[in-house]
Amino acid sequence: MKDSRDLGLIIVFAVMNFIFMLIIGQVARAIPIYGIGYVFIIFYSIIASVAWLMYEGRRWRIFAQGLLFNSLTLLFIPSRGSPIVLGALANVFIVDLIFNSVYGFFKKKNILIWWIIILQVFFWVAAPLFDVVFLSLLVYPFEMVLKNYFIPLISLMLPVMIIEAIAGAYIGYRLYRRVENLT
Repeated sequence: MKDSRDLGLIIVFAVMNFIFMLIIGQVARAIPIYGIGYVFIIFYSIIASVAWLMYEGRRWRIFAQGLLFNSLTLLFIPSRGSPIVLGALANVFIVDLIFNSVYGFFKKKNILIWWIIILQVFFWVAAPLFDVVFLSLLVYPFEMVLKNYFIPLISLMLPVMIIEAIAGAYIGYRLYRRVENLT
């Protein structure tokens, strides 16, 4: 029964993220400010926090959701290239592997809020690093990726990304607690 519930949650949250990216996330591409898309991290973080808390530390749910979401974006959003998708998949794989391994510790100590905050901060700080790795391996020279993508973007947006990841994780945790209390 848990597996079919988790499959439904994976599909619902991956599609919800995809619809958000399709409708709102693409608006950022129309605004000619470099890195403006990172302003919407809080919304992705809220959705992911609720979903990842609902999986209750069960292995491969986070990766399956990331795989479905990134498959949808690769198919239907041409501006999101395969190196970015590969970086995102590597990121969710590592997040799933590491953070689901320590979920039980945080659950036992009743500090799941810290689990989701640390997870979200790690996820959003690591995402541009994986982008650099896969963009430099598959598309552009490493120096060009660092000079044109990583250094200007991260130096400006990293504090915003961390604050939004923390806020999104907190709001997502509060929503999760409400849903948990209803059931």
